[in-house]
Amino acid sequence: MRRFSILALLFLLLSTAVRAQEPAFDFTTRGPYTAAVPTPESILGYPIGSRQTVYADMARVMDQLAAAAPTRVRIVPYGRSAEGREQRLIVLSAPENIAKLDGIRADLARLADGRLPAATVAEIARRTPAVAWLNYSIHGDESAAFEAMMQVAYQLAASTEPATVELLSGVVVLINASSNPDGHERFAVWANSVATGNPDPAALEHQQPWSIYGRFTHYRFDPNRDFLLGTQVETRNVQRAVMDWHPQLFADHHGETTQFFFPPAALPVNNHLPRAATDRWLDTFGRANAAAFDAQRWHYYVRDVFDLHYAGYTDSWSSLTGATGMTYETDGGGKRGLLWRRDDGTLLTFRSAIAKHFTASLATVATLAAHREARLRDYAEFHRTALDPVAGAARRLILLPGNDPTRAFDLVRALLRSGVEVGRSRAPFTVRSAAPLIPGGTSDGRFPAGAYVVNLEQSNGRMARALLDLAAPLDEAFRQAELAKARRNGRRGASQTEEDYGFYDITSWSLPALFGVDAVTTSADVPSVDPLPVALGWTNGPDSTVGHVLGGIARSAYIYRPDAIGASRLTYSLLSNGFKVAVATRALRTDGASWPRGSVIVRVERNPDSLHTAMVRLSRAAGVEVTALNTVYADDGDTGPGGESVVSLKRPKIAVLADDGVDLTSFGATWWTLETQLGVTDFTALPASAIRGEEALERFNVLV
Repeated sequence: MRRFSILALLFLLLSTAVRAQEPAFDFTTRGPYTAAVPTPESILGYPIGSRQTVYADMARVMDQLAAAAPTRVRIVPYGRSAEGREQRLIVLSAPENIAKLDGIRADLARLADGRLPAATVAEIARRTPAVAWLNYSIHGDESAAFEAMMQVAYQLAASTEPATVELLSGVVVLINASSNPDGHERFAVWANSVATGNPDPAALEHQQPWSIYGRFTHYRFDPNRDFLLGTQVETRNVQRAVMDWHPQLFADHHGETTQFFFPPAALPVNNHLPRAATDRWLDTFGRANAAAFDAQRWHYYVRDVFDLHYAGYTDSWSSLTGATGMTYETDGGGKRGLLWRRDDGTLLTFRSAIAKHFTASLATVATLAAHREARLRDYAEFHRTALDPVAGAARRLILLPGNDPTRAFDLVRALLRSGVEVGRSRAPFTVRSAAPLIPGGTSDGRFPAGAYVVNLEQSNGRMARALLDLAAPLDEAFRQAELAKARRNGRRGASQTEEDYGFYDITSWSLPALFGVDAVTTSADVPSVDPLPVALGWTNGPDSTVGHVLGGIARSAYIYRPDAIGASRLTYSLLSNGFKVAVATRALRTDGASWPRGSVIVRVERNPDSLHTAMVRLSRAAGVEVTALNTVYADDGDTGPGGESVVSLKRPKIAVLADDGVDLTSFGATWWTLETQLGVTDFTALPASAIRGEEALERFNVLV
């Protein structure tokens, strides 16, 4: 009898859970649909939301949509991920817009210039469609966005519903199928291999292993924090495509929150954004989404948690390009799997989370279409007003190459990737009233040839100031509220729960401070400045003009400083090519120059004659200035290149601790640094569990 009661109770609980589950969403109610265009489900062979779609199957869906609806759909590849997956834009619009995409892009580029007469702006805004960039799956394991993207593409490619047709006439929709294809693939393959649809949050299918964690890129970087620097190839690909298309809207689709989130964003909002226009557009899109969600009786929230402050988020960065940048967070899928039990016992399906992104995407694009002309005018105004002087602020910033020009070069490339115009001086120059950006520095107003100059009064001046300013001022009401929290938290006892602060994570930044590059502000004109080509922002490797050998062929040795960014790369390259390399353990002076402790010395007598040509080639590749020495005589003191304090280096045999117990992003940063910055591809990722006494480490001489 007792066994029967237990079984009955289990049946009752399961029945209650099933009844509490949200009803299945129908993605095909906004038709009729063109019969020749296949649905994603018919191509994939399974219902949307019943499993994770892998990248190749998604590409197959998009290829078939494009083939079936060629007048509405174009596929534009825009780069490849670190693992070689093609990143694509799915371009959807009315046939008349698809036929003139190049002209539309040219007109939007003119609006972004900021110098057009008002009449020309009005004329372009009257006849030109707006561009909506819908970004999906930047965090690879937030996979409801990945699935929703296919449904949005089908709706726009196949529906003949009047509202959809009207939407397409006013907007060119750019669907970025995946900002992070490698992370998504890791997650999707793993999830499909273990998922049973178990809603228990503790179930295996909700617990990604260390090596899988699909949120991050191939090198385990968080791509939604990377738009400040563009360190990852996937980020740079998106940046370049945004610069090519000039979108007026950028909606970034994420997951998973307790309820769906859409803007308006929380405070703080980046102080370089025009607040009145930013707030107005965020409210416009927020209310449109609210109406769509209210019609479905879905819950959602706004203004809480997700701010618009840090310039490296996709929404903040795209806002600084002139778009209305927004983050959307759905409440299921991805880490929550096919089925998730909420804290009140109700069940949330993967399909439901997909449906919410689908609904928000369409409501957002429809809103842009309804306000197309006004949004285009505001886009032009954003760039026009960026040309205006800012009260009390300098008009220009000068970046000095310094002792390590590669640092300044890398900073400049980051600026160019964000659309900031940068020039370079042809000759030495002097300016008045030059002030160091970082307090405590000095400047006599004299600058060398090769200094970089950023005119802050440019059409992308808001982005320039956001990336270069030393401080990021906050909304005063927000600042006071945070200080009040701090005071209250300070009065709480150690055992009491503190109030959460309003910052999502990153609070301040400045590229010159980050790169360690001396910067000077001025309002004076700078003569003889040549604009740098935008393409420089997309080059790989160091500045080849920096890397060279001074003094020709060395008779005694080659020497270079240890503090240049490329010094470690050059040293490793020399050792890997079989050359004998040494290091000075004390400061020295020889051949008329002083060299710090740690300087690298490559002795001619201990190396083959091939060293001379190799040094020219490798120094250029590493971006390092190398000096040829014709004597090892110590000019003074007791230390010279030939002395006892110069010791030989061994080629590093590197192990990097990995797996459980190691912070994944720290491992990823080490991996990325070794492989892409230093050229070290043969290190060993060593699980901590593999270390069993000293014998396990005998194969290595470096442990990270």
